[in-house]
Amino acid sequence: MQFFRGLVQLCRLLVGSLFIVSGLIKSNDAMGFMYKLEEYFEPGALNLPGLEEYALSLSVLICMGEILLGVAMVIGALPKLTATLTGILMAFFTWLTWYTANCDPFATKMIVDATGASVEIANQCVLACGCFGNAIPLTPYESFIKDVVLSILTIPIVWGAFKGWTQLNTKREGLVLITGSLVVIYAFGAGMLDWSFPVLFAAIAYAFAEGLKSRFSNNGREWIMAAGVLLVCGVFQYHTLTHLPVKDYRPYAEGENIFENRKSADELGKEAPKYATEYTFKNIKTQEDTVILSTEWIKIYGEPWFIQRYEEVSFDGAEVKISEGYEPRIMDFQIVDGEGEDLTDEFLQWEGDLLIHVSKDLDTGAGLGQEALNALAAKALQNGWRMIGLTNAPADQNEAYRAEVKAPYPFYTCDQTELKIVVRANPGLVWLRNGVVQEKWSWRDVPAWGDLVGEK
Repeated sequence: MQFFRGLVQLCRLLVGSLFIVSGLIKSNDAMGFMYKLEEYFEPGALNLPGLEEYALSLSVLICMGEILLGVAMVIGALPKLTATLTGILMAFFTWLTWYTANCDPFATKMIVDATGASVEIANQCVLACGCFGNAIPLTPYESFIKDVVLSILTIPIVWGAFKGWTQLNTKREGLVLITGSLVVIYAFGAGMLDWSFPVLFAAIAYAFAEGLKSRFSNNGREWIMAAGVLLVCGVFQYHTLTHLPVKDYRPYAEGENIFENRKSADELGKEAPKYATEYTFKNIKTQEDTVILSTEWIKIYGEPWFIQRYEEVSFDGAEVKISEGYEPRIMDFQIVDGEGEDLTDEFLQWEGDLLIHVSKDLDTGAGLGQEALNALAAKALQNGWRMIGLTNAPADQNEAYRAEVKAPYPFYTCDQTELKIVVRANPGLVWLRNGVVQEKWSWRDVPAWGDLVGEK
């Protein structure tokens, strides 16, 4: 019996700690997780377009809920409710990652459009679940295996809760489990995330929960503890949403060289991934279809035995990766002028300081922070810096906006999806020096010229 109780506590410690880290990573970049949810809501994916307007709210709810469940698991608060919600969450996530891992990008599905008519559309496969954001990119299959393991570890947690073995920690249990959890979180943060903040955040959340636990002794104290943890989560979430993520794992983070991150494997002298196309042939004798990769077909297509035995069915098959290799970290970043000329290399290779006003949606971000941007631009241009605007809008709209707000710098066009990756704020500001990102700001935090030149 003691063994099983110990197993339950170990699973609580491991799953709870991982929930805290996973929730914190997504909370750090709730906008990025929102974009991932929007991918799932697309008609070609789960076909839930009605949820798109609630994507940010759902993102925040999931992030904070995951952290809260993790803390509750470790401290033993509301055990039956915590275990039940954890079990439901893991069942859903396991199904979702299974669905993602088994999505066929070449298949189609029937949906009902806005007019009520049934239409056939192509599958839209989500390439990553976003479980750990950009910090630990997992393939759909890796995410599914991870959730299967977590689901197995959740079984003892549910079992222990309904057997009555899990209660609010005693002082001794709290010391052991919280200390163990902090060790696990620290190891995970240092080893997998290169970020020590998760252990500090967890320590603050645990301190709030334990402090409220000692202060209140009535029947509602576990709910009061939950409210305290939610307060900690809310403060952190508010900061990252109104400013920028505390930790940036994208290829546009501080210290990243955007010009180098755009280079191909050939330019870097590295091996590129190899791909092949699936060709389909029919065995003339058995009438059975056989799939042959294009790399193999090229070796045998002229062989008499092959010509006599097989007939062509289709050369329009799926493209599959047959060997791993280096792929550019940045694929779609471009700076295009009104004539359609690509000026990306000119700006990224310029030896000096470049400020980029980034707006993923010029309509919704119109005017925000523009007074501060204009003031900064005037000083920067006087001191030999360059500054440009980069938006998703066409050239005529860019020019109209520039004239309307009297921006003393030109505007160019870039892919909207890429602009969402560059900086999470709309608008935001990026400072490059010789193509290397020095710092980024939300429109709320645009620095004055004196503050900027004094920073580095």
